[in-house]
Amino acid sequence: MSDQNHISEQRYTDFASFFLNHRSRQLIERTLVVFGVGLFTVHLLLYALHSINLFPVPLPPNLFSHPLNTLYTPFSVILIAEVYLLVYYLPTSFTRSVGKQLEIVCLIEIRSVFKYVYETEYTNQWPWETPYFLHTVSAVGLAVCLVLFYRLRPRREARLEENELTSYVGLKRTVAAILAVYLTALAVYSFSGWCLDVLSFLSDPSYQIKDPNSIFYGDFFTALILIDVLLLLISLWYIDDFGVTLRNCGFVISTIILRLSLSMDGWHAVAHAWFAGLLAVTMLLLQQGLKWRKYEM
Repeated sequence: MSDQNHISEQRYTDFASFFLNHRSRQLIERTLVVFGVGLFTVHLLLYALHSINLFPVPLPPNLFSHPLNTLYTPFSVILIAEVYLLVYYLPTSFTRSVGKQLEIVCLIEIRSVFKYVYETEYTNQWPWETPYFLHTVSAVGLAVCLVLFYRLRPRREARLEENELTSYVGLKRTVAAILAVYLTALAVYSFSGWCLDVLSFLSDPSYQIKDPNSIFYGDFFTALILIDVLLLLISLWYIDDFGVTLRNCGFVISTIILRLSLSMDGWHAVAHAWFAGLLAVTMLLLQQGLKWRKYEM
């Protein structure tokens, strides 16, 4: 019977390892670096042709009206790498994956700064009157939350017996591998849809191209919420620690609030993103407080 269980565990471990092993991580990261440099070069070339009126048709102004628009492309590739790392770390640490969620939203805000900062180049505005100010404030606030979060993050999630730990991590790796497959399909679908939008603009300049911030990440975070709830339920089978359970519940709520912030504008989006980060930090503090109380007893 133990041999059958071992074979069963090995099957889903092999399935997960195809997407989440160290060698695959290195290959994906190197591929994304090459892909990012290539796209950045193409974007610069297209901008140069567009700026000297050598491109045969008008290009979307939100991507080719200023040299700083080209910075949007490499940051988008960096975001893809961060999303993959979130999935990569999901089986090993629920806490670390939440940190990656905050990092992703922080990078989205930084990317938006590059998108809007050029619009104030020839205007006389105070920083707080500019469109990039909100995104800068949001990114800085999330970065502060990340500093506190990683300072408080425990080195060990929970103490389990070796066989239980192997089974628990194996299940999480399988769930993460499924998320990786969904991530790949969603990325291809989102990028294809955006390319079709660009082609529609080339044939009809009045066509409105979707904001890249409005695609992919909302759907990905929705799937991530469902995965987090599933992992929370799985953890209840293996971990009998109220502090960890409370913390994980708070992390799920934090992910939901981050998802809401992506669909909002202005200070509402900033407030929700900050609150999600502060909630994650608060959950770690509460977990530590409950741990100290257990030691006193």
